Amino acid sequence: MIGRLVAVVLLAVIGVYAVLLESPPDPVPASAPPAEFSAQRAAGTVDALAREPRPVGSPASDLARDALVGRLAAEGLAPRVEASAALAAEGDQARAARVENVVATLPGQQPTGAVVLMAHYDSVAAGPGAADDMSGVATVLETVRALRAGPPLRNDVTVVLTDAEEVGLLGARAWVRESMPRDRPIVVLNWEARGVEGPSLLFQTSPGNAGLIDAWTASVPHPRGDSSAVEVYRFLPNDTDLSPVLDAGRPGMNAAFIGRPYQYHTPGDAPANLSGASLQNHGGNAVALTRALGDRDLAPLDPAASGAPATGDRTYFAALGLLVSYDSVWAWGVAGLALVLVVVLVVVARYRARATVGGVLGAALIYVLGLVVAVAAGVGLWQGLVFFRPAYADTGPFLGRPVLYEVAAGVLAFVITTLVVSVVRRRPGAVALAAGALLVLALLAAGLAVVAQSSVFLLAWPVIGLALALILVLLVRERPWLAVPALVLGAVPAVALLIPFAVASFAIGGISDGLPVAVFTLVGIPIGASLSALPRPGMARGYALPILAFVWVLILAGGGLQLDAPDPRTPYGSDLAYVLDAETGAARWVTTDSAPADWTRSYAGETPAPLEAWPGGEPVSRGPATALPLPPPAATVLSRTPDTVRLQVTSPRGAPTVFLRTEVPVRGVAVAYPGRPPLSAPLGGGPMTLRLDDVPPEGAVVDVQVTGPLTLRVDDQTLGLTGVPGFTPRPPELRQARGNNSDVVVVSRAVAVP
Repeated sequence: MIGRLVAVVLLAVIGVYAVLLESPPDPVPASAPPAEFSAQRAAGTVDALAREPRPVGSPASDLARDALVGRLAAEGLAPRVEASAALAAEGDQARAARVENVVATLPGQQPTGAVVLMAHYDSVAAGPGAADDMSGVATVLETVRALRAGPPLRNDVTVVLTDAEEVGLLGARAWVRESMPRDRPIVVLNWEARGVEGPSLLFQTSPGNAGLIDAWTASVPHPRGDSSAVEVYRFLPNDTDLSPVLDAGRPGMNAAFIGRPYQYHTPGDAPANLSGASLQNHGGNAVALTRALGDRDLAPLDPAASGAPATGDRTYFAALGLLVSYDSVWAWGVAGLALVLVVVLVVVARYRARATVGGVLGAALIYVLGLVVAVAAGVGLWQGLVFFRPAYADTGPFLGRPVLYEVAAGVLAFVITTLVVSVVRRRPGAVALAAGALLVLALLAAGLAVVAQSSVFLLAWPVIGLALALILVLLVRERPWLAVPALVLGAVPAVALLIPFAVASFAIGGISDGLPVAVFTLVGIPIGASLSALPRPGMARGYALPILAFVWVLILAGGGLQLDAPDPRTPYGSDLAYVLDAETGAARWVTTDSAPADWTRSYAGETPAPLEAWPGGEPVSRGPATALPLPPPAATVLSRTPDTVRLQVTSPRGAPTVFLRTEVPVRGVAVAYPGRPPLSAPLGGGPMTLRLDDVPPEGAVVDVQVTGPLTLRVDDQTLGLTGVPGFTPRPPELRQARGNNSDVVVVSRAVAVP
């Protein structure tokens, strides 16, 4: 009993230490040597340029653009504003905007290509974007300053500060289409944020990343992130400005910090909430990596431009401060070793009469069932919280004070782990459960070797460690003085790799998707079963511990409901818009919140239902509003052919955003802004929704590929509700909802085209 207690304490200490090692470094003051990155110096850029939201085409965006041009010029570069336009389409949804990227180059001495430092200077309408992504812009500017203060580099360093990222990566798309070198090697380093604190994680790379990862592991002072994130991100629909670069077949790396996502895309993404440590981690890595790439031949890293042979991927991860990297082709060997050791474990367990093959297979099924239960329990925990606090359905899953909920999720995983171990401790036995769980993980690792080689390490090395430890435990039998240290050492890979992964999963989807509970259970059951397999464990079932732990889940959840109540420090989001139907003259307050706060309900308290004049398309609650004398948008027919309608789209009231929506199928769309190149894209063949941003006073020309009569719904949109009759500021416990669609004035009309 004492041996197991010692093992539990040691493994808990190792797990906490592994999580703490993920923390970013302390910020460096402005007094640091000029050739070093200083978060304090970079923060000056954030403070100056992230005081208000900067959606594409807004006056604040124009001011930021001009300020960036001035700051780059002050560093001795020759910046230029690349004015263009871009159109992005997915299915039947399309977005277009005028864009103005800020581009400059720090020349190299004997360049083999260019290292491209990329970040976007626009923000969503709801928040000033201090982290997302003025932190990336400040990282780039401070990196350029530090590079100029140090020895000259061999390669060019090109700065690309993009516009309109938040409305479809449009600035990056325009740069890739028009300005990205075609026959000259480049490596793009993109700097992003999806929160306001936490370590700077390398979460995405281009395929064939061996050379990039070698440079990263050899140069960055505080490497964070691992190759499992790269593999996971390749399967996700998420995008950043690096996506168009990778789609063009060019190499690049993506880094972001994701802590406290509660502030992401909200008014809380302000300079005061941005972590200086995160900014330092971003920038220190940027300077080191740019110097490393800036002094090497870039041709082998960019086969698309140089014709060099493509390289493979590398597996990389940090474990207890040790950075490990190897060629991902070894994933097959590592997964195979894990599977072989599990087979050996089963053989030894059967030889020692501690398990049978049938028992191991049965325990494997129980383990899988336990993981399914863990996911269901995690989702159930969130749904229970939503039941008691319906506002979480709108404000979640990222909460202002989530700590007690996160602890509750961890304790819930402990409940499931102890229940499973207690149920099978007597039959088929703890050894069978441990072996069965490791068999499942080894088979999963083998599956990952087929579809995501660089993530195999996350499961295979924990299996290898625990399998070796259990084999030794079974061989030494009644010698706990040797068995306990062996088990602790064998469990180190599982604890060091999977516990930080489980903790990080809270920043990915909160607790709403059950992932944290599942990951804690995934590692908890094999370790718990292994501890129960130590000599002299006592064979009685024990349900008191999981029952007591479940009581604590309820206590923690209840405490979280009390702690996370809305207040001025952690306000809840509240969505509200004003919609005027120009056809009927009716005006309405509208909210997409499914559980509106009292303030929001006082404007829009009716049962949610579709509203033809609302461009979002989803059901909305509404309430009566005073009609304003606002001129509606116009879509004037310029020409008509059997398969195309050409429209001149304008907003007489000067709205920067205009929507076009159809009820009939559309095959494709083309957009032409005055003085910008025309753009076109195919659509999915269903009813179209087109969003035009930064529409000039003279409007834009839109070609819609459609046959037969066409009825359009045209909506224009301005930001801000101040001045709308009846609107009063939100109480301090509420804030504007996240994103681009709250606190807007929409004027809508129908246009019939014969």
